[in-house]
Amino acid sequence: MYRLRPLRQTPTPPPLRPNFAAGMIFPQWGPRSYTTADKNWEPGVKEIRTQTGANWLGLYLQFHQDSEFTTNVHVANDGQTPAGLKAGVEMAHKMGYRVYVFPAITLNNVHAWGGYIKYDTDADNQAWFDNYWQQLKPFLLACQQAKCDRFSIGNEYEGLEQSPDIYWHQLITRVHSVYSGQIVYSRNFSSQLKYPIPQWMKDPLLSEVGLSSYYSLIDTETNVAKRQLPGLWKIRVQSHLDEMAHALGKPVFISELGYRDTNYAGYLPYQDTDDGVKDLAMQSALFDAAFQNIAKDKLIDGVFVWAWSKPPFAPNYTPAAKVIHNWYDIFLR
Repeated sequence: MYRLRPLRQTPTPPPLRPNFAAGMIFPQWGPRSYTTADKNWEPGVKEIRTQTGANWLGLYLQFHQDSEFTTNVHVANDGQTPAGLKAGVEMAHKMGYRVYVFPAITLNNVHAWGGYIKYDTDADNQAWFDNYWQQLKPFLLACQQAKCDRFSIGNEYEGLEQSPDIYWHQLITRVHSVYSGQIVYSRNFSSQLKYPIPQWMKDPLLSEVGLSSYYSLIDTETNVAKRQLPGLWKIRVQSHLDEMAHALGKPVFISELGYRDTNYAGYLPYQDTDDGVKDLAMQSALFDAAFQNIAKDKLIDGVFVWAWSKPPFAPNYTPAAKVIHNWYDIFLR
């Protein structure tokens, strides 16, 4: 009797990078952030999964300081609450995400960026680190309760990174005393250009160091051929990430990767504006160039894209989201 042989099925290829942190940052501001009272939160979290395939969510915490010369770190009216953060982490977990929480400091003066904070005396350093710890602790306790996966002890604190190691080791030990998840730090690209890796970044309690990777791929506001972007990204961005990984002796992650939706987005990509014109194809080509290189580089084990629903970087409903989804699918599925 003739029997039909079962058709051979082509096996599904294994994930390219099964442990890769495929992330999207979804920053929200104000005391209702990350709660059901924030009408943008739950729909946005669902859109991120559908449009990008991300498996990690980045949640932002907003701290303030009067100037780089004071030590009075505080939460202002646009800041989040520990209870709201806990609710947001729990909701994200229920929807299948892992969660990365990171704080940033805005100066209430013309400088704005927290990277300008730097102290010359032990008294000022100790005062700042003590005050900062008091602000971090309630959020860390909320993260511990919600079983948050990864918490950054800081974000782009370029000047403070040069503080004596003892203060950073003290902070890391304090964080570890109340939080059992991954403890990380996010360095800015400008720090990597200017300074060697400080010793405290090799603290064994620090799981990993990330890099906000807003390197310029071009030197002026000018058009660049899309076919050139992968090569430029390898030279001007990837080389610095690999250098940092080698200095630390372990893989690193890209804590922020963002591009504007204009034709000049490869120049000073951290800026909110430029003199170019709307160009969604350029935005998507920049992300594609980045991921072409990341896919081949085992020293980079995660990316967090800046940022959902935050123009002009937002990839919502754009070709960039499709590019991100395509690469995240390759990495994870």
